[in-house]
Amino acid sequence: MRLDNFSEWLEKSYQKRDGKQLGLGARADAKSRCRRIEQFEGDLDLHFVRDKMQSLLESLTYSQQDANNGISPRHRILIDGDLVSGTASLRSAIRLYRLFCLSYMN
Repeated sequence: MRLDNFSEWLEKSYQKRDGKQLGLGARADAKSRCRRIEQFEGDLDLHFVRDKMQSLLESLTYSQQDANNGISPRHRILIDGDLVSGTASLRSAIRLYRLFCLSYMN
């Protein structure tokens, strides 16, 4: 993962739908979650090269219905707390990292 470049991109280039930048805490959370995902799932840049992170994003899809049906998450990341919201926050961070990677392609 290119953490320094990602950090700079979050601070200077990324804008939310409302046109505002992410706050300092949200940027720190995104970076922390990406580092955590990388610990369990491998290098994020390799995931991007392999399939633009599609398989990683799919593994980070987990619904309340899945939980209610006793289905385990498809990812290997340990989550202390609610699996549904925890997985969703990890997926959100990966979406940001994927946008960062895509921005370097253009």
